[in-house]
Amino acid sequence: MRKLRKKAQKKINKYTRALNKNLLEDNLWRGRFYVHQVDANWEEFEDGSGGELRCWIEIRDKKTGLYHGFEVSNYGTGWKLFEAGNNFIVQDSGVWDDIDAVKNDTTDWTKVKWRPVKEVF
Repeated sequence: MRKLRKKAQKKINKYTRALNKNLLEDNLWRGRFYVHQVDANWEEFEDGSGGELRCWIEIRDKKTGLYHGFEVSNYGTGWKLFEAGNNFIVQDSGVWDDIDAVKNDTTDWTKVKWRPVKEVF
């Protein structure tokens, strides 16, 4: 089972890195948002044929300090990460409330450290 867990973790890491790279290279966000894994739990199937890796992921906004946590598993990870990231940026963080401020902000967020303020539910 150790090999299966490792394979599942690699899959989640791959999608997380891809999303972070996309956010980092985006001309509008320039690394303002990033995603990382906080915790993971391996659950074996009852019949011993495999298992499911459930991970707690957070997406963070470096400008406001807001963050949102959500759960993903090694099944459907890519879409779930994209959807949660998109929902956080578009709906939960309030970024689009002032679109002109977003467009005029030229801060390079890759050099800024994240400071937590509060979690968005």
